[in-house]
Amino acid sequence: MARGEFVSDAAASAAAAIAPRPIAATPFTQAAWGGDIEYSREYFLMRAETILSRWRVPFAAEPARTDPLDALATFVEGRYKITPGLFAAARIDYLGFGSIASAFGTTPWDAPVTRVEAGGGYSIVRNLLLKVSYQHNSRDGGRLPAHENLVATQVVFWF
Repeated sequence: MARGEFVSDAAASAAAAIAPRPIAATPFTQAAWGGDIEYSREYFLMRAETILSRWRVPFAAEPARTDPLDALATFVEGRYKITPGLFAAARIDYLGFGSIASAFGTTPWDAPVTRVEAGGGYSIVRNLLLKVSYQHNSRDGGRLPAHENLVATQVVFWF
């Protein structure tokens, strides 16, 4: 677990100055809880991680709120070495947000995102790697497109 203040005194004072009602004097903190796990056997490697974050935010507009904002991020990824130098990999990500209540009902405070990615790579020589991947993003709301499909290539050279 990690915890700390993230709003400066100047920002909290500015929010308090324009708020229609007094903002609570509690510190504006972020707390994060997380965990990860990894498993490997022969040519296979798998990883997973989850992090829950909670923020206490100074709301300057109506309604005055004291409950925190929550977000959950998680992923699972795997890689398999097909032959020496050649591998395939896949990953699934999710970023979700807690709900807030308003005059219009209860809704997430931001749009959840799901991402699926698959790709592979080949080592031409020990220090030169070629990669290609495909990624599909889904976002349930917001101004960005609801679905995006992306292709990426990468040349990695190190010395």
